Amino acid sequence: MSIERIPGAKGASFSKAVVVSGAGKTVYVSGHLAPGRSLAEQTNGCFDQIEQALRPLGGSLAHVVRITAWLTSLDEYAQYARVRGERFGTNLPASAAVQVAGLLQGAMIEIDAVAFIPE
Repeated sequence: MSIERIPGAKGASFSKAVVVSGAGKTVYVSGHLAPGRSLAEQTNGCFDQIEQALRPLGGSLAHVVRITAWLTSLDEYAQYARVRGERFGTNLPASAAVQVAGLLQGAMIEIDAVAFIPE
């Protein structure tokens, strides 16, 4: 099994593309919301929940190959991108971000993920 990450632009906190090959399982993680006063707190909470969903399957954030974030405002996108970079380190996923009019429970962000966990 291998996960090859093609880097984004210099300093980007995401991969331009991620190539997965070999035996394993693909896991689709539902969108998660998290409490918090700031976008950074909510983003960290979303990533915590994604990791909790993967842990019983033998996975972690290191196995995430793609994320989509829905944000109610792109004004604080840099805060989200900073947290994403901190949480994923060198295992940066392919990533998309979309601005939406609103989210459940008044959240500022919702994040879902796709992971590949080797057998």
